[in-house]
Amino acid sequence: MTKTNIRKRAISILLILMVMLTMMPMTASAEEPEWTTVNSFDELKEAMQQGTKTNIKLGKDINTNDEENHRYGLTPYDTIRVGNTITLDLNGKKLTLNSGNNRMSIYIRVVSGSLTVQNSVSGGEIFLNDEYKGGSSLMQVEPEATFTLKSGTLRATTPKPRSNGITLIENHGTVNIEGGTLTCTQKDGSLNANGQLDDWSSCYALLSQSNSGSVQTTISGGTFTGYVEVGVNNKGKQSTISGGTFNNDTIFKLSDEKNMTWTAPGLTISGGTFKGETSLKGLCYHEKSTDIAAIISGGTFDSLKVVMLRVWVIDYELFKQTYEAGGRDLSKATLKQGYAPYQFLGGTYGDLHFGNAIYPECDPILERTHKAFRQLLRNGGIKVGDTFYPFFDIEKAILEYGSSGDFDVENPNNETITVIPDVAMWGMKSVTLDGTEINYAKDWNGTFERMDNSTAHTLKFEWYPLAQELKDAGYSYNAKCEHYISGSSAVQQTDTIAADKTTHTVTIEKGADPKVYSFDLHLNLKKDSSSVGIFSNEHIVKLVVNEAPAAPPTLSGKVYYTSGIVYNRPISTAASVTPAEATKSYQWQRRMDSGSTWENIADATSGQYTPVAADMGENVRIRVKITAEGYLGEIVGAPVKVSKAANDNTPAPPAVEAQKDDSGAYTKFVISEFNSSNQEYVYTTSAPTSGSEWPTGGTEITSATVKNLTAGSTYYIYTRYKESDTHTAGSKISSSSVLLDEITKLNRIILTDASGKVYSSYGNGNTIYIQKGTSMTLNVTKNPVGANKWSAFTFKSQYGTVPFTVTDPTSSVVSGSTISSVTIHGDTKGEGTLVAEYGGYTPQYYGTWRVHVYENISDIGTGAEITVSTSFPDTTMYVGDTMTLPEYTVTAYPEGALANYNLAWRIIKTSSTGFAHLTQDDNIELVDGKLKAKAAHTGSNKTRLELVTINKNDNTIKSLSPLAGFYVTVTEAPTIALTGITVAPKKVNLDINGTITLSAVKQPVNADGILSWASDNPTVAEVDSTTGKVTAKAQGTAKITATCGTESASCTVTVDHTHDYNGQPYLYLDPGSHYQECKTGDDFKMEAHDFTAWAEVNGTNNHSRTCSKCKDPIAKSINYSETAAHTWVWVVDTPAAAGVAGKKHEKCTGCNATRNVDTVIPALPNHAASGGGSYAPTTQKPEITIIGSGKAELSADGKTATITAAAGYELASVVLNGKEMGKVEKLTGLKTGDKVTITFRAKAGEKDGKEETDKMIAREVSKLRLTARSARTAKKNVKLVVKSDLKAITDAGYTVEYKFYRSTKKSAGYKAMKTGKSGIYINTYGKKGTLYYYKVKVMVYDKDGNLIAQTALKQCKYASRLWTK
Repeated sequence: MTKTNIRKRAISILLILMVMLTMMPMTASAEEPEWTTVNSFDELKEAMQQGTKTNIKLGKDINTNDEENHRYGLTPYDTIRVGNTITLDLNGKKLTLNSGNNRMSIYIRVVSGSLTVQNSVSGGEIFLNDEYKGGSSLMQVEPEATFTLKSGTLRATTPKPRSNGITLIENHGTVNIEGGTLTCTQKDGSLNANGQLDDWSSCYALLSQSNSGSVQTTISGGTFTGYVEVGVNNKGKQSTISGGTFNNDTIFKLSDEKNMTWTAPGLTISGGTFKGETSLKGLCYHEKSTDIAAIISGGTFDSLKVVMLRVWVIDYELFKQTYEAGGRDLSKATLKQGYAPYQFLGGTYGDLHFGNAIYPECDPILERTHKAFRQLLRNGGIKVGDTFYPFFDIEKAILEYGSSGDFDVENPNNETITVIPDVAMWGMKSVTLDGTEINYAKDWNGTFERMDNSTAHTLKFEWYPLAQELKDAGYSYNAKCEHYISGSSAVQQTDTIAADKTTHTVTIEKGADPKVYSFDLHLNLKKDSSSVGIFSNEHIVKLVVNEAPAAPPTLSGKVYYTSGIVYNRPISTAASVTPAEATKSYQWQRRMDSGSTWENIADATSGQYTPVAADMGENVRIRVKITAEGYLGEIVGAPVKVSKAANDNTPAPPAVEAQKDDSGAYTKFVISEFNSSNQEYVYTTSAPTSGSEWPTGGTEITSATVKNLTAGSTYYIYTRYKESDTHTAGSKISSSSVLLDEITKLNRIILTDASGKVYSSYGNGNTIYIQKGTSMTLNVTKNPVGANKWSAFTFKSQYGTVPFTVTDPTSSVVSGSTISSVTIHGDTKGEGTLVAEYGGYTPQYYGTWRVHVYENISDIGTGAEITVSTSFPDTTMYVGDTMTLPEYTVTAYPEGALANYNLAWRIIKTSSTGFAHLTQDDNIELVDGKLKAKAAHTGSNKTRLELVTINKNDNTIKSLSPLAGFYVTVTEAPTIALTGITVAPKKVNLDINGTITLSAVKQPVNADGILSWASDNPTVAEVDSTTGKVTAKAQGTAKITATCGTESASCTVTVDHTHDYNGQPYLYLDPGSHYQECKTGDDFKMEAHDFTAWAEVNGTNNHSRTCSKCKDPIAKSINYSETAAHTWVWVVDTPAAAGVAGKKHEKCTGCNATRNVDTVIPALPNHAASGGGSYAPTTQKPEITIIGSGKAELSADGKTATITAAAGYELASVVLNGKEMGKVEKLTGLKTGDKVTITFRAKAGEKDGKEETDKMIAREVSKLRLTARSARTAKKNVKLVVKSDLKAITDAGYTVEYKFYRSTKKSAGYKAMKTGKSGIYINTYGKKGTLYYYKVKVMVYDKDGNLIAQTALKQCKYASRLWTK
């Protein structure tokens, strides 16, 4: 085969492979969705209804007239029902739906799920050609469904100009228009079949129903041709318009009702171009200015029309009822202010029109209209062209026209009308709490912010700088901040804010009392130093300060025993406890077995304990437990076993007598006064080597008579106190002997001195001490007592010259004779031996006794007989422990022998060369009279401590008796077993982002192991694994668990829990609200006072109303009531006419009280201009308070007050808005909002007048609310200042004195400290560290010094201050 042929064949194979590859199916990438292409209506319907295809696109233009199945038009059976999530891409193609002569209601019905229409290629369109009579919808969105148009065109027409209308989108659910074109017209381009707009005959590009809580419409783009109607309701969904072009009329239809509550605006318009007429419909009367159904903050409107304004300017139903009942006399109608349920915060307009149609010529209605407009603008303004109208001058921009009384914003030159929001002019910018922005309320009915008092909190009000237009017109800020607290109706503090400031900060201190703190920032304006009447520009923040959820502090440390653990010997303890300021409480405990159950020992509650019999036993253990009030946890000592105490008492020597058995042989002996209950006895057949050791190999004696012995033998009997449950066997031993024979032979002689001291004939304790030149007589006792035979013996010195002589008896004592005593005389200083000698060549003795003759008792020194009691048991210590050395008693015989010696404890260290006396070794150390364990012994090693004597002259050391010592074994400290864990608190409620550091302790706290923390639901509450600090993250419940080893304990944390207020009492909060406290005490529910109608207070210029639910915070037995001055308005009874006077009276708008009845209205001049109204001009309403007897008559316009004193009275002072005006009898230029206080006083000598004034003063004093304020001076004294306004009282000729009180309790125990005429008191003494509370009384005296009235302490808010010096 040639090379050319080979090349050709290779190329052919490659071509075949390429063709095969192009025919293979390709896998779509993960980023590109899989699309289903449809090319007919039936394919489209099947794909959209099947529910398994989510992305569908048109493959070609589809016209139902071109399809055989649908050539005569679509029928109701052809409605496409969407119940899944579908995206339809028009793909640049056109879908034409034809009705033919069939009546179709809905062509595409989105039942559930969502349908999104988009167009990825230009030119895509869905066209509805309704050839029947209209009345159909291209698309209907059901309540549970969503439709979104991103791009493309939706278009619909109906051919007959007079047929029914048609709708592109009929919305009962959620519709989002992000772009595209929506066109709906009749075939000739018109929008109405019958020439008027209605739901049935008009063509709607979008029709959203307003009566369903499921409707939500969001428009951010798109072009609309055809009517658009958006329904708005308060059922939870909000519709928003932020863009789009609307070529025809747009209707926003509110489902509003009288006083309906709108928790959030149902409609917000922030953008869009509205070329037709835009209407707001369905507005109703609202008492509350906070009920806002719609907000317009942006957009361009050719014309905006607010329909039926009259229903919210006033309460129209109330007006109509009273108007008709009053004979259609406007002066007798009740006009109750209403507010717009929407607001204009921005936008531009060609025309602004407000329908009114209710007696616009009536001044009171005009006032309410202007007030409503101010609320509508929310303290903003309007610019018409370049002319600016601030909200408080809005009436200048409102044009009334026609007999219908409709209102327009006046725009004669057809300039652009721009709504300027308050933020561009002036007004509140933000309120922040600890740097986070929070909401504020415009009245006392707002919500509140919660926090705790674990840290300080900063509340900051910030407002915008005043617009230059306002500054140029002479306006400036007039701001103040009032402080309130729950439980008091008085203003606690008023902060006056400089006009150039734009911020104000308030701090709630750490540890502030748990209560509600309210702050009312009044942000008003003034012009040329005069206040401007502004509608409701308060900014109220309520802060609920709860007690910080806190876990109790915990104990840590250890405790150990500082003395031996011995029966009936006090055990002392030492403890290192953190924190050091904790007050320790002790409790000794006992455990009866090897288990873990410990019982408290009654009355054993000090740091020292003396073990009792109940503490003894092989398995019994005791320990000490330490706790501290206010602290979590307990510290326990190691369980210890109580050792038996030593028995150092000396028993009486056994009195023994030989006895015969039945055969007449001496084979037994009897011990008289045998004490088997407390003593034990043994006998031996060999003589003892010493008198201090218990014999080994002895035979136990169990009864008083011992039988079956060997006749003629000598037996030696020993006794000591026996071991018991509480004591060891006795350390002191007594003995005697007996010869089993007819003849009872003398065994030995025992001597006893006058004090009862016994001198044995052998062993320790047989030295007789006698002072030189003195005699001593010693009583003689035979052993055995019944001895009747002995060898004649003589008391004598054993050796030659000795320091003593026997003076009686001087002759031999023969057998059987009576012997009662022996007397010796000390001759010279020295030592010798006294003997009772008998025998022959080798002398023998019935007794030998050392005799020590001394001259000075101190010469004896350690040669004396020294007794140490009690004996000392061995003890065990733990490394690091410190133990107090045992107490002891040392006696020396003769007394005073140790005067030249000190006693001390020393460690005995033995070696091959002897022993040493040390103060420390490798294991223990003697320090300051205490024993400190340094290191553990190994194996069976232990350290010996003994009590020694130290010669004061040469410091030589000598050991005492071997009994005067004990062994110490040092071991490692035992492990304190972990028995459990305690966590506190067990439950806690936290707000989101709230924190608490939980407390956890091991049981006991000094047990081994380290605690760790974990949360079972960290999305709700997370916890620091080391510190136990919990942070709340989201609503719900989490269990926070502390773990150590196998033990654990938990705290349940509930975040943002559901509060329970059911049945809780209502408590006064502030002038607008009362509250209920959650049953857990961690929250409040506030609501507005439930006031009765205003009622006149007889004899005053006031009326009052009472809350039906809460009690007065001061007079707690009665319900809270609010008192205010009457709000007088003039009411025309008979209008004045030309030449004819009229009549009028004043009527309170609150309680309907009347005054100045039959006041004459001057007749009108005959030349009065025609066309004028017959109503009184707008009147001013200053607030006037009168003290004393007199009156102030206002002129008809309310601008002038004529002041007249009653008989027997004279004018004392007139104060206008806090400024003293002198004793003027007429005030002019008054206006609404002015506050006037007029004081009259009785003339000199007018007794009756004075009594009446005294009563008036007493009433005023009873209503005073005083506030004490404290500060610390440079010298650390406390300065008290009382805040009160008493000028009206002093102007009336009365004298005021202040009586200051102090107490260490908040609400009791106040004692008078100082009385004076100054409202300032300096407290100069106190007890350091004491928190003092201060209050003040005000006493009012007449000019003669008589006390007329005084306040009660409860009328004063206390001040407090810690005394620091």
